[in-house]
Formats: sequence, C-alpha cells, structure tokens
Amino acid sequence: MKLTNFNSLSNHFIIWQFVSLAIFTFSICGALYLALSTEIAWVDDQTLQKRYLTVRAMLASEEDRAFWLAHEVSEDMEGPRRIFVRILGPGGALIEETPDMAKLAPAGLFPTVRNGVRHTNIQTTDGNKFRVYVASAPMIKDGIWRKTIVQVAIDTTLDEVVLAKFPLTMLAVALLALAVATILSFMMVKRLLRPLQLIAREIGTIDHSKLDRRVRLSGLTCELQQLGLAFNGLMGDLESAYQGLRQYADNVAHEVRTPLNNMLLGLELAGQGGRDAETYEEAINAVQDECRQLVTLVDRLLFLARVDGKQADIERHPLNISSEIQRIHEYFEASAGEAGIRLTCSPGEAVAASGDKVLLRRAIANLVANALAHTPKGGAVHIGAQRKAASVEITVSDTGTGIEEADLPYVFDRFYRANAPRSSKFGRVGLGLPIAKSIVELHAGSISLASGVGQGTLAKITLPIVERATISFR
Repeated sequence: MKLTNFNSLSNHFIIWQFVSLAIFTFSICGALYLALSTEIAWVDDQTLQKRYLTVRAMLASEEDRAFWLAHEVSEDMEGPRRIFVRILGPGGALIEETPDMAKLAPAGLFPTVRNGVRHTNIQTTDGNKFRVYVASAPMIKDGIWRKTIVQVAIDTTLDEVVLAKFPLTMLAVALLALAVATILSFMMVKRLLRPLQLIAREIGTIDHSKLDRRVRLSGLTCELQQLGLAFNGLMGDLESAYQGLRQYADNVAHEVRTPLNNMLLGLELAGQGGRDAETYEEAINAVQDECRQLVTLVDRLLFLARVDGKQADIERHPLNISSEIQRIHEYFEASAGEAGIRLTCSPGEAVAASGDKVLLRRAIANLVANALAHTPKGGAVHIGAQRKAASVEITVSDTGTGIEEADLPYVFDRFYRANAPRSSKFGRVGLGLPIAKSIVELHAGSISLASGVGQGTLAKITLPIVERATISFR
C-alpha cells in the first residue's frame, strides 16, 4: 500500500505543533491585552483618585477653595488626556466644573452615589469615552459642613487608540512567530527523522537471504538506538529460527526419505517377479513396518506443531503420580527383561499433580524408553517419584553409556541424537525428549537432564502438586 506524504509523522507533528503554538500564542496575546487594558484602567483610576483627593482637601477649607478650586478644575485642559472635574452641591446644584464639561461629559452620564466611591467607563452620544470617578466629599461654607458630589473624568481617547492598535501589533508578531517556529520545526523534524528514514530503507533491503544484516546504530539518538537494538535482536531471533527451520526441514526430509526408500526398494524387488508367496509376504510386512514408522513420525511432528501453535488441549485432572509410575514400570518391565536390563521402581507416597493422564504417561514413558535404549545388557534403569515442597519430582535414571558434555545443551532439540549410530539402530529419530519437554511445559513444569560419559543419565521432571484434600483420582 502506497502511503501519501500527508500521512507522515513529520506532517502530523508539525500540524499539531502549529496548532499548539497558535493556541499558546493567541492565549498569551489575549492575556497581554487583558492585562494592558486592566493596567491602563488602574493607572487612570489612580490619576482620578489623586485629583479627587486634591479637590476634597480644597473643599474642606474655605480659603483654599476660594483661591485654588477654579484653577484646579481647569488645570488639565490641554493634551490628549484631559481631566474634567465637576462639583455638585445639595440638590444637584453646580458649584464648580471644568469649562466645556457640560457639553463633553454631561452630569447625567455619571453614576449616582450617596456614600462611597464609584469608578467606571462612560460614553457620550458623540462617541467620546471617559473613565470616571465619583465620590462624595464634605464642604464647609459659612462654618457649616455640607455634602457634595465630586465627579472626575479623564479622556480615554488615547487609551482606546493604544488598545485598538495593540491587537493588530500582537497579531502581526504572533503570525511572524508562528511562521518562523513552523519553518524551524519543519527543518528540525526533518533532521530528526532522517535517521529513522535511513533505518526504514535499510530494513527494506532485508529479505530471507539477508537475515544476517543488522541496522547500524552509530549516530542515532537514544530512542532510535533502542529501536535499532530491538530490531537487531528480532533479526537475530529470526535468523536463528530460520536456520533452525531449514535444519528442521532437512531433518524431516532425511527421516522421511529413509523409510520411503526402503519401501520403494522392497516393492521394486517384489515386483521383479519369480518370487514365492513367503517373499511377497515379507515384503508386505516390511512395507507395513516402514509405514508405521512414518505414521509415528508424522504423529509426533503434528503433536509438536500443535504445542508450538498453542493448540494442544489439556484435560486437567488430579493424577496419582505414584500409581502412574507403577503402571509405566509394569508396561516396560517385560521389554526390559528381554533386553537384560533390571528395571526398578520406587513410587513413594501418594502425591497428586493436575494434568492430562495420557500426555504425562507419554512424557514419562519417553524418558524410560530413552533410558532403556541407551543402557547396555546387564545395566539398570530406575523410576522414582517424591514430593519436594509444593512440587512432585519424577526421576528416571540409568547406568547406560551417558551423554557427552558437549551434547547436553542440545538433547531437547528436535531430531538431535547424541549417539546417532546407536539411535538409528533402534529406529529413534530424536523426538522423544522434545515431546517430553513440550508436555511437561504444557503442565507448567520443568524437565532437566544430567549425564556423563560412562556414568549414566538422570532425567528429572518437576510438576506442581495438588493438595491431598482436593484429590479425587481418576
């Protein structure tokens, strides 16, 4: 499937970064605008309050009021931030006001107060805007204190100009910052993803004939080095598995070819004619024996395949391991006697393990058959079981030829035969121990093998036990 350029990690990253930066930038701009407007209003309130306190002090002195009040209310008539002052006596009578204030900021637009302070924004019908401060103030006249209302206003036209230009300025700065950040992000993302693209190209050149190739880790970031290490490890496992599969296929082909060649040879000899009935019967029996070996081989391979694919079914029941050991001993006792091998058994106390009776018998029987096959005449094989803490330990020991130390790590590999000539003589293909290992692992157990040349072999199976209170043997 061909991927579009839009559906790339770099594009997704840049888009999300652009969106995040846009949200962050415009949020900052909005916060700055709000802070600026609030700060301007606070500065205006401080200016208005100072003018109010000055006027209040004059109202409290008849001499100061008569000399300075008219000058105070008309002091800031020039400039863009004009300040207007109006003083109203009882009943709203005008005491003093800044010239033209009645026209520019009529008294009716100011909020009313009785006690306390009010500061707010007002707008006249012709569009002029003011920040106003209204508060009551005591005035002495003819020795009598009277209540007055002081209205102070400041022209906020300059404030509005500043606030109107600020968003446009911030928008230009934000867009420029976003453009620069996006370009830098694009360049940085391309640079950071270049090693990943190189890794992808290297991986794309690997096929089944180049499983020994690995991703180069030099110059990669820590994260990409971890990815490369994980991939190289996976390739190592895949290479080992592929080599094992090839060897496995070669072994299967070899094991199948031998009985097929024997059958073909027997049939060709029988088909030459001039043979008596007894010869034909022997040929047929030989072919049947080879067919049985093929069926057995195929059954074992299918069982191992099901185990590998997690398709093997286990019917778990509490099993009396001691009784199973005794049954296996009875089964092999006759054949061991014919081979001149002494087969003994020590089943121990009744210990229960949960598992599939047929499979567990098969695993233990494989170990016993393997021990008998590698024990010469006059030797001995012993089957035992004993409880070990929360597990039961099943052992099969022999006094046979033993296994060389170099062969021990591979005894559970399929088709591996430590003593190939002797195993071939007895028709063994190296699947008994792998099958036993698979069965034991299906039962959450473990299996091990200890041996030495001329010292015999000890095979050990460890299985979790079931408490005797829950045992109901089948």
